[in-house]
Amino acid sequence: MAAIPAKLDTSSSSVPICDKYSSTEKVIDYPDDIVLRSSDSLDFRLPKLFITKSSSVLNGLIQAASGLSNADAGTSLPVVHLSESGKILHSLLTFVLPLSPALPSIFEETMELLSVAQKYEMIHVLVHIRGSIALKNPPLINKTNALRVYSLAQKYGLRREMIQAARITLKSTLTIENLQGTLSLDLMPCDHLFGLWKYHQRVQANLAKNVSEFIGSGACTALTGTGCILTSSKIPKWIDEYIVSMASAPSMFGLTEFQSALVRHASGASNVLGGRGCSFCARLSGEKIDEFWANLTTFVHKNMEIVSITLMDHLT
Repeated sequence: MAAIPAKLDTSSSSVPICDKYSSTEKVIDYPDDIVLRSSDSLDFRLPKLFITKSSSVLNGLIQAASGLSNADAGTSLPVVHLSESGKILHSLLTFVLPLSPALPSIFEETMELLSVAQKYEMIHVLVHIRGSIALKNPPLINKTNALRVYSLAQKYGLRREMIQAARITLKSTLTIENLQGTLSLDLMPCDHLFGLWKYHQRVQANLAKNVSEFIGSGACTALTGTGCILTSSKIPKWIDEYIVSMASAPSMFGLTEFQSALVRHASGASNVLGGRGCSFCARLSGEKIDEFWANLTTFVHKNMEIVSITLMDHLT
């Protein structure tokens, strides 16, 4: 095999990564000695060194193809037939070759890309893809697509993405009334939805079981001594009520929800002080609120993590 050039050439005279893509696609000037053929008959002519180093699975397929005749394949090079589309393979190869990584434009294809990298046991490539996903703004997984991402991650066995999506769905109450008629519900298999419902129930049960320990642990000490009505745990009654309510309904966990509870209490909209506002809590410093919120976040995430381990075991 000829020596591999040290740098890329993006001029039109170079050999394209795929000989059926337009001239605007990324190109390489490396000598090719293997062909990866997609399910839609797109040929990727490549130096096999990059492929064999990135995937032992593909290395095995290349070894098998090298011993076969390719007279009917239209090339003298070994041809490896793959089940993925040319679009997904092209994106995958930008993370294998020294090219600018190119994620698909829609999240369904990005999930498929992750599944293909996992299928071919491309550990370093998988890390590279996830690193690129982490840089996306807005994030790939968000409240609008979390249900669909969860279902796709369940389908492809992508544990990390499944956990991320499941946690985001906790921001909404998982009821048929809320989900009815949504695209995500229409596309989500019943067993996936049931698994997610069980996850919500386990998170809620775990928080409810441990919330009393959190309240009495001293994690709320940043808010003591405010002069407000206190509970037996020496914390403001309205904060105690917020924590207990949040444990019963994890969708209430959020800084916005907490600050709304504070505003209602400080303005007298709550019933804690019989309709009168609380001047003490109205003067709570940002530092005290930040300290309390950091402690509460640690508590909630710790309990989510315990349930996540159970959820991950479901895929093992």
